[in-house]
This record gives sequence, C-alpha cells and structure tokens, in this order.
Amino acid sequence: MQPKKHSFTKADTIKVIDLGYTIKSSSPLSFEKFLKKEFPNFNLVKLLEEVETTFTPTTKLAISRTIYYQDTPPKLRVLYSNNFTKDEEALIFDREFVKSVKGVEINHSYCVIPETHQKKGLVKTIFRASLQEYVNMGAKKINVHAGLSGGGHVWARHGFVAVDPAEVQVILDNAQKRLKTAEFAPVKGIFDKYYKDYPAGKAFPMILWAKIDFMKDILRGSDWHGEVDLKNKEQFTNFMEYVFRK
Repeated sequence: MQPKKHSFTKADTIKVIDLGYTIKSSSPLSFEKFLKKEFPNFNLVKLLEEVETTFTPTTKLAISRTIYYQDTPPKLRVLYSNNFTKDEEALIFDREFVKSVKGVEINHSYCVIPETHQKKGLVKTIFRASLQEYVNMGAKKINVHAGLSGGGHVWARHGFVAVDPAEVQVILDNAQKRLKTAEFAPVKGIFDKYYKDYPAGKAFPMILWAKIDFMKDILRGSDWHGEVDLKNKEQFTNFMEYVFRK
C-alpha cells in the first residue's frame, strides 16, 4: 500500500460540514490549517464519505456527527453515532488521532453497526479506507481496547497484538477452565513459546489463538488492550491481509 498526497483545504472543511458534522475546537487554528500542520496528507473527507456510504443506510435512526480538535497534545476525534436505545441498534464510528514525539497513533474506540447488518463486510470496507489514510499520514500505531461483546475475537482476527501479559494470562486461565485437555494444549503451547522467546513481551500474537476454532467463544468474551504497529512489517501485513480478504 503506497501513501497518497493530499492537502486539506477550506473547500474540504465545507464538505465535512455539508456531510452533517459539527466541528468543535479549543485551537486558534482553522480546521484546515490544523489538519495540514498536525496530520498532513489525511484526506478526511474521503474517509467520512465512505462512512456515510457504507454505514448510514444501516439505520433509520437519527445520526449525530461531531469532530473535535485541539492543540496540546495535537488531537482529532471523529464521532458518528445514531441515537440508539437498544444495543442491537447501535451504530457508532469513533476514532481518535493523537500526535506525539513518537508519531501519530489512532485509537479505535468504537466501530459498531446494527446486528442486522453485521457479518456483511461493512466494517472491513471502512477499515480499508481507514488504513489508506493511516499510511498517507505516516501513522505509527493503532490502539484498541477489546472489551465490547465479541470484540476480543474480532480484534484478534484483525492481527492486533496484546500488550499486557497479565491480560493474556487471564484469557489463558479462562481457556484452561473451559477447554478439554487436548484442546488446551496448543493454546498453552502458543503462550509458552511466545513468553519463552520474549519474557517481557508486549506484542502477544492473538491472531494465533483466533485461528483455533474452539478459542472463538473464549476470545469473544475476553478483555484486553491491543495494538497494530504500522511500522512493523509482520503486524502491518497481518492487518492488511485481513481487511482486504474477501
């Protein structure tokens, strides 16, 4: 995937507003100047248009759209959400872009669509569009908290690695309680090998557990913090292969 150049302009800001977004800020900079300075080459309009095309038809409820940006630290948040009253109706796209001396990191806070539209590849469509923009801006890392219903398995399949050994241990302990001895053996083997090679490792390959059928329900109910290091070839490739897989 090759980076693409884009210069965010006043016309782009108008397009964002026309899509229905309210832009709020504590920064003295205009929105276009802020984006060009802190997140260069980010074609936000293209990403938001993809969200509209892909997600908006999944709900008949009213949708609120808000963008927040600030200077210290440089941060941009996009919040798109319907006014749901039942969890199964929820439609939420929540992304936070944060810039530090380490580079740009993106927090995938929520990406939830109504149950009746799940498993249709809609989320992958947004991830593909998102990944292109992350590459464009030279982002370093994507962060997630896999705590939503089913999220633990989804993020593991996407190639996110677990950063907290204690959280991985909790999942392993749960697997030991719920799986048969023969089923648990390969699960424990993956755990042991990784932490033998990397005793203080903060990049446990959850994707290996996600490939084991009987770990699906265990991972669906798991709670862990993960990341994809976009500068790590293996992690980037795992993530890209999953989101582009048909």
